[in-house]
Amino acid sequence: MVAISHINFDEIDKCIKILREARQTDNNVFIVGNGGSAATASHFANDLLKMANIRALCIPDMTPTTLAYGNDEGWKWMFHDPISKLYNPRDVLVAISCSGNSENVVNCTDFIVSPLIVLTGNDPKCKLAMRTIGVTSAIIYVQDDDITVQESIHSVICHAIARILSDEVR
Repeated sequence: MVAISHINFDEIDKCIKILREARQTDNNVFIVGNGGSAATASHFANDLLKMANIRALCIPDMTPTTLAYGNDEGWKWMFHDPISKLYNPRDVLVAISCSGNSENVVNCTDFIVSPLIVLTGNDPKCKLAMRTIGVTSAIIYVQDDDITVQESIHSVICHAIARILSDEVR
């Protein structure tokens, strides 16, 4: 896996700092993604809550709610609208999208001032990357064209972050 050797560890450190601060201030961490990224989001939320004592919630796990918003308001709003009702200033959004252009994931950033954490593929000009400009954020690119490699490395990164944060609460 050559792609893992290109990960910017300074950005992982930024993620850890953002999530550590969320824990210290009792802020929420909302995590979104589609498909395999939704599975990563779910697992990451579980690990942050159970292992690292961080108030984390995976929005795609709210299946009836997200489907109701998708059906009634449009699929591009299925994550945005629930978060807009739960979000408080200084809460954290973790957006996972290999393309970085998934409309329903990008739309979640509409009202998020900061902090914002993005895990994406290899396009530095993707819409999610553009949303990190000028806000407290961390963005992790996986430089590989294979989406399965991108998803696998996102999972490894999430596990590493959760483990580091969990070691602090033991």
